[in-house]
Formats: sequence, structure tokens, C-alpha cells
Amino acid sequence: MMHPIEATFGIISLITMFPGAAILVVATIVSLFKIYEADRYYGVGRMAEKPFFHLKGLPFSLWRMTEYSWLLLEIRTRYGQRRYARELELISDNPPPKSLERLLLWLYASWSILVAIGLFSGGVLVLFF
Repeated sequence: MMHPIEATFGIISLITMFPGAAILVVATIVSLFKIYEADRYYGVGRMAEKPFFHLKGLPFSLWRMTEYSWLLLEIRTRYGQRRYARELELISDNPPPKSLERLLLWLYASWSILVAIGLFSGGVLVLFF
């Protein structure tokens, strides 16, 4: 018989992994088409110096789009504003459209957060129970 804590971690894992995986499928398809636009606006400074920057296929485009979404989340903090000051300056010179920013935040940040929570709770379930 499962203990309540085991059931809780199992339910959390299921509730987050299934929507995260569904969003991941959509994000994978969208990344193939939107990577050029995202690179034009967010691929500046240190982001353009990363290895595999010029590769546009999967999994590189999905990874970069997710990186751009985490950049957007991180620059909303003081630490991120200090760390990415040069990139913020370059991005503000060529401001991206709001639709691209919303796409990055809602689609790519959400799948990575949901899957991370699901993997963490599933890992706790496997390791400790």
C-alpha cells in the first residue's frame, strides 16, 4: 500500500509531466520555424558566442529557444540585469516583438519548468520510497 507522501509525489509527477510533454511536442515544432526570428533579436552578445549557435535543426533550435526563455526570466531579477547588462543593451537597440517574448515565456519556459518539477518529484519518489 502506498503511503500518502508517495502518492503525493506520484500525483505531482503525473500532473506536471504529461502537460510538460505535450507542450514540449508543440515547442519542438514551433522552434523549427521561430528560431531565425529569435536569433535575430536575442542571439546577441554572449548568446551568439556559444557553440552550435549557427545550427538550426533539432535539438539545437529547441535548446536555444529554451535558453532565450530563461534569459527573459533571469533578466527580470537584479542579478540577471547585472549579469546580462551588455546583452540587454544590445536587445534594447533592436527590441523584439511582444508576441515573440510571450511565446518564449509561455511556451518554452513553461515546458522546462513543468518537466523539471515532474522529473524532480519522480526522482524523489524513486530514490526515497
